[in-house]
Amino acid sequence: MWQRFFRSSPASVAVALVCMAGTAAPAQQAPVWRCGNAYSHQPCAQGRQIDAQDARTPEQQEQARRQAAQTSAFADALHRENAARDAQRRREELAQQKALAKQQAALRRAERQQAARAAPRRVSVPRRAPRPPASAAR
Repeated sequence: MWQRFFRSSPASVAVALVCMAGTAAPAQQAPVWRCGNAYSHQPCAQGRQIDAQDARTPEQQEQARRQAAQTSAFADALHRENAARDAQRRREELAQQKALAKQQAALRRAERQQAARAAPRRVSVPRRAPRPPASAAR
């Protein structure tokens, strides 16, 4: 769920990064290295160390946490609404398919009955059992 949410909105990624930065302990953080487009706590070839200290005040950090919580709650509510709407749509489609199947079955039945009425009737005459040869009867 979160992967889809983060993929769809760059702002949500920023909020998540703010939350992660806000939850990190301010005392003695490990150095952060930028290696191309990736970040790591381990140095890498041609990587450079960056300053990852949070310069925000505690009030700003709390505000960011509250906003992140609101954004998360909104995303969860949106996900629930979408799931409910999709489930309702699937139920309606299934009901339509069942109704169509019933109509098609009734149509096939009516066609068979009409074909049976239109077809000439074959009268079958029961066959008599063959008589045994006269020589066997004696």
